[in-house]
Amino acid sequence: MGLENFNMRSRAHLFERLAAETFDLLVIGGGVTGASIFRDAVLRGMSVALLEAHDFASGTSSRSSKLIHGGLRYLKNLGFRMAWESCHERNLQIRLNKGLVRPEPFLVPIYKDRGQSSAMLRLGMILYECLSGFQNFRCHRFLTREETLLLAPGLPIEGLMGGCSYYDAVVDDSRWTMEIIKDGVRRGGVALNYVPVVALLKDKGSIVGASAQDCMAPARQGVEVRARAIVNATGVFADSIRRMDDPAGQPLVRLSKGTHLVFADRDVPLTVTTVFSSPLDGRPLFMVKHVDCFLYGTTDDWDAGEPGHPCPGMKDCDYLLASLRSFMPEAKLDSRKVQFVYSGFRPLLASGLDPKLKLGNNDRAAADPSRASREDFIEVAPSSLITVIGGKLTTARLMALRVLEKVLARIGRRGQWKKSATHLRSLGGTNEAVAEGLAYWVKQDNTLAGYFRTLYQRYGLDAYAICEGALHIRRGQHPDPRAEPIRAEVEYVCRHEMVCTLEDLIERRAGFLSWSIERRLERLRYGAHVIKAELGLDDEEFEAQYLAYETYLRRYHALPGIER
Repeated sequence: MGLENFNMRSRAHLFERLAAETFDLLVIGGGVTGASIFRDAVLRGMSVALLEAHDFASGTSSRSSKLIHGGLRYLKNLGFRMAWESCHERNLQIRLNKGLVRPEPFLVPIYKDRGQSSAMLRLGMILYECLSGFQNFRCHRFLTREETLLLAPGLPIEGLMGGCSYYDAVVDDSRWTMEIIKDGVRRGGVALNYVPVVALLKDKGSIVGASAQDCMAPARQGVEVRARAIVNATGVFADSIRRMDDPAGQPLVRLSKGTHLVFADRDVPLTVTTVFSSPLDGRPLFMVKHVDCFLYGTTDDWDAGEPGHPCPGMKDCDYLLASLRSFMPEAKLDSRKVQFVYSGFRPLLASGLDPKLKLGNNDRAAADPSRASREDFIEVAPSSLITVIGGKLTTARLMALRVLEKVLARIGRRGQWKKSATHLRSLGGTNEAVAEGLAYWVKQDNTLAGYFRTLYQRYGLDAYAICEGALHIRRGQHPDPRAEPIRAEVEYVCRHEMVCTLEDLIERRAGFLSWSIERRLERLRYGAHVIKAELGLDDEEFEAQYLAYETYLRRYHALPGIER
């Protein structure tokens, strides 16, 4: 099949394939965990289908802290195994996927009589380097007071003794997830969004498939998908799928809510990502440097609400702003300078169920979600439903390895399948091939060099087609005189990344994403004629989706009413 059929127009054909085949594996859930399982299984030679109830990466996997990191703070909770795995995985992904996973310096300021002491920080950094096998992108370095202020002029001067610089990495989480799914589809897997599972199919007590519906079809077309093994990788919705198997089953998932604020780069008096403790309660916070912005967070609080899209709460936003005002009062980063807000749920293992924690630690985790284990947990039900929860963005590939061990035990024929190769294969082409591709197009038109670089960082070798289209438009070779180079990117993602709605396009696909609500809506209006043609929307359908997306933005990405 390949990516040429990974679009709205091919959905009917893909549904025919779902109904006709018996797959080796059905993955329920299109976040980074499900995507990683899907890709790994396809690379091993299995026939695999993936069903996502909403859009790919529309839940936790687009609402994370957007870090591929070793988890320095896990050391405080003695989470050495988690930190070891995370460090090694971070180093691997930086080597394999430099375009998508960007190493970034992190600065920890050191103050007299508050925050982490210099001695403890030195000990922690040595341990952090040791856990990474001394293969970090660059070794940590302690800075003088002057060096620290040059990197972060917005820091309070009083009591500042110096700082420590170390490296972790940042990533666009939704793009990361999308590229993992695309690699599986490119190699023969079937992945569909907006196809919620409504029932599990059983034969003699064992699960043999799932009944699902196509939300994009006018009559919500149904389909039964048969498979030899079923994996429930739905994150915050995992218990919903488990209840389809066993209505009386004990819940596994407890939700922790994290909220982030986004500031424009120009408003933040820092030049690097900065980690600090909240003066209010000592909670670790960070200002992460991304392209044209700083992402600030995160809260970590238990939430008893229903899984889904959490709205940013006044309490969380007020806490973040109050912490920032107290830590960097002269920066004057108040609610008026917040460009964007988002909240996400972390699907953590319910307190008391983690066999790795002693009772005392479980008691502390019950009160403080930051102490709760971030390790993954895999359950194999008597019906053979395999459920995976927990984990983190950084270790999704390793979670897939562990889940597929359970899958192989279920379907047998272990010698028939290839060994996992995800530790060897880059996403979107090797770093060398990506660099050569970018160099080719920059030589064709250096005025588009910045845009070409962004495209190759996001799409890897798939950027070739976008660059070619953008250059044709720049040279006046497109039949539409209104066309701009960015049109080539819109056409590519709509034709090769299963874009179904305006929200999919602007929120999780295109590289021209803006952190401003108004600019996002302006982009949609400006490109309406192109988007309508690509998604097959008439004027009425476009307006309905536009209003739905505007409502979504105001509800989930606007700052709630905080006193200014």
